[in-house]
Amino acid sequence: MNHPRNWDIRPRAMLIAALPAVTMAIVLIAYFTSTRLSDLEEAHSQRGKALARQLAAISEYGLFSGNLDVLRRQTNAILQEKDVTRVAVFGPAHEALADSSKPNPGSPFNAGPLSFRESVTGTRISLEDAFTEVGPPRILSDSEWETSLDGDHAPSPQPPRTESLGEVLVEISQESLLNEEAKLLRNAFLMAVGVLVASLILALRMSRGIARPILHISATVASISQGDMKARAPLEGGGSLHALAQGVNEMADRLSATQEDLERKVEAATRELLAKKEEAEVANRAKSRFLAAASHDLRQPMHALGLFVAELVQKNHASDTHRLVEQIATSTETMENLLDSLLDISRLDAGVLDREIKPFPLQRLLERIEVDYLREARLRGQRLRIRPTDHWVESDPLLLERILHNLISNAMRYSPGGTILVACRKRGAMLSVEVRDNGPGIAPEAQQTIFQEFVQLHNPERNRAKGLGLGLAIVRRLTNLLGHPLSLRSRLGKGSVFAVDLPITQAVLVDIQPPPPAHAISRLHVALIDDDELAIAGTASLLESWDCQVTAADTPEAILARFPDPALAPDVLLCDYQLGGRMNGLDVINTLHIHFGRRIPAVILSGDTTPETLAKIQQAGIPLLSKPVRPAKLRALLQRTTQA
Repeated sequence: MNHPRNWDIRPRAMLIAALPAVTMAIVLIAYFTSTRLSDLEEAHSQRGKALARQLAAISEYGLFSGNLDVLRRQTNAILQEKDVTRVAVFGPAHEALADSSKPNPGSPFNAGPLSFRESVTGTRISLEDAFTEVGPPRILSDSEWETSLDGDHAPSPQPPRTESLGEVLVEISQESLLNEEAKLLRNAFLMAVGVLVASLILALRMSRGIARPILHISATVASISQGDMKARAPLEGGGSLHALAQGVNEMADRLSATQEDLERKVEAATRELLAKKEEAEVANRAKSRFLAAASHDLRQPMHALGLFVAELVQKNHASDTHRLVEQIATSTETMENLLDSLLDISRLDAGVLDREIKPFPLQRLLERIEVDYLREARLRGQRLRIRPTDHWVESDPLLLERILHNLISNAMRYSPGGTILVACRKRGAMLSVEVRDNGPGIAPEAQQTIFQEFVQLHNPERNRAKGLGLGLAIVRRLTNLLGHPLSLRSRLGKGSVFAVDLPITQAVLVDIQPPPPAHAISRLHVALIDDDELAIAGTASLLESWDCQVTAADTPEAILARFPDPALAPDVLLCDYQLGGRMNGLDVINTLHIHFGRRIPAVILSGDTTPETLAKIQQAGIPLLSKPVRPAKLRALLQRTTQA
């Protein structure tokens, strides 16, 4: 409720006009009503006492003589009085000699009857003759009896004395009293309401004449503030009110002219912005098409190059040739790492990266990381220390391993000759996995920007040896995907601490499946469909080096022609997504499943990293290997397929 000081002028005028009259009327009504209520209660009480005294007076003879019929008639007579509900006469020993009553109608106010008691007294007359003494006989002693016979010492007459003959009771119902009081209160309430209504009507009429001009001006100002520049205040009243309304109208005229001028300027600016926005959207769509095409066209030869290099590494070479092959493999791996990082960013932004949360021992993951980075740390002249832990955590082990890989790689890159420590600290129900380094540290204003793409604080020259600037961006997206809080503590010159909080869970029994043997894919029949000749040649050559049987084609019709008998189906299908025709890889796989009459294990190979394509492949439930395909990933996937 608003404070009275915040009220509008009209409520204030009504309050000033109505409050004194209403207050005085309520005080007077309350005073006279309370006085009248007291009079009613006093009259009711006096009536009950009078009836009790009357009954006591007429009951004296009946009590004295012990005539019960007389007492009953008397009580019945009193019972006929208004509001009397019970009349009773009691003897000296409080025994009920006459008791008459009638049903009590009760009261809606739950009030019991009023009781009035009155003692009945009589004068006892003493006579000289002991035998004619009125009243109950008194037993005389032997001496008194002898004295009374002699007559010489007869008892002298006693003066009359007053004694209690009994008690009368009159009970009177309060129903009529309460009804009268309720009627009185109702009338008082109606009078108060009438006074209040009359006062409010009078105050309303008075306040209307005072507040109407001001309210019209206020409504006009409110309409102008809401954009209605045509609103004008009527010129009412005189003096100040007339001048105020005129001033508001002049202000509205000037505001209307200013608004029209601004609207013309805004409209012109809006048209210009819409034109620029449309140009930007066209440029953005052209850029997206260019990047998609460039990414696909770049991944195709990189895919073939990676497969050729992987096959080349398996062969025996002279020392000079071996060095060149290693350098080619290193350059190829660098390009593949860049493309994989871009693909990870695209998958995370598209929301198509699956996660598999499960309990697992963290120590096994840390041991694999130590094996992966210990040799690299020694070559860099760094120390890598990983403290063991016996805790089980709940997360996706593959994605968590990717997070820790990126954090350790970042720490090693910016701590030349330093120490990298991976330690686990229990914090309640969470386990904080910390990656510490003693590098140059990160300034407070840059501790959020480092998680953006292609941000490298200490690599303005974009040296590839110092990374690509995508590792921490991937870490941030992965921790958000898994729901693991990520924190950073760093001071310039004091190193940095990246921490990932994981929920601790209980150890469970895990059925560890042995890895498939290296020769598990030997004699595996693979159907390969790709529209790029180099990709077909590279993939087929690599598969054949693994002792696989390969049937390759560049169109769906060609691969169907290679398998005229549906009973002789291949073991696995490797199909590119974009085949240059009206069918994509998913359509081709479905066609082959229909042709062979059963579902054959299939893998999609794709250089298309657009979110739409990734979402379609994920929805189809078919494994995806993004080009350039790592030979190790391809071999592992074929091994799992064979094992299944």
